[in-house]
Amino acid sequence: MTSVLGLVAGFLCIIGGALADHVPLSSLVNLTAFIIVLCGSFSAVTLQFGLGNMVAGLKAFMWLLKPPSIDLHKFIDQVTEWSSLARSQGTLALESVLPDVADPFQKQGLQMIVDNTSPEDFAIILSASAESAVHHQHVPSEVWEAIGGYSPTIGVMGAVLGLIHVMMRLDHPDELGEGIATAFIATVYGVGFANLVALPLGNRLKQLAKQMERERDVVMQGFLLLAEGKPGIIIRQNLSSFLDDHGKKKSKGGAEAEPAGATAVAE
Repeated sequence: MTSVLGLVAGFLCIIGGALADHVPLSSLVNLTAFIIVLCGSFSAVTLQFGLGNMVAGLKAFMWLLKPPSIDLHKFIDQVTEWSSLARSQGTLALESVLPDVADPFQKQGLQMIVDNTSPEDFAIILSASAESAVHHQHVPSEVWEAIGGYSPTIGVMGAVLGLIHVMMRLDHPDELGEGIATAFIATVYGVGFANLVALPLGNRLKQLAKQMERERDVVMQGFLLLAEGKPGIIIRQNLSSFLDDHGKKKSKGGAEAEPAGATAVAE
């Protein structure tokens, strides 16, 4: 929600500055400039990334309202229960909890354990799935960063087109001032959209993607321990070490210590 407030505050600053300088807001509205800058930028990015990735980038705008995340505390409780169930009744008993797992990545890991996948193949397949998920999660940030790169240039293009139109009407001197001002609105749209919306949004989405990547690493660690048949208490201790600083803890001397999970996996 703070991201949305920052976005709104940026536009309010521009509007407030214009009003302070007695610039009529109607002079900042130009449909032609809007079409050139916005449609041109989105068309260029669609050509670069494809329509599917472009749509994914637009949908990711909703991450500002509800950022995607994994409740790691809940996951640790779940994987501990799964471990107890598997050790008492066998891994086939985990099939009964599969319908209750909503996350596709977690469901895949649990299904492979039910299918008695070998530890070597389990780690390879789950790592490949994690890498694929990471790629898809970083696409929206790349899309918006590309939009932020294209829109200022296309805004300049719109300004040049407006000036060409003005030069064609030099026989009407009373229209020159208004025509030139209108032409430069495209530049304002291009630079403003890039620096107030596209680039900040791209960086924010990149941060969220990295956060989801770290959370998925914890989930993958939990499934690796579960596949190895570790007791629930060991799994809880290992995964809990990731909650403070994603697995890195400070020793008394200030150096970073290895996460407890690394030792358990190596056993």
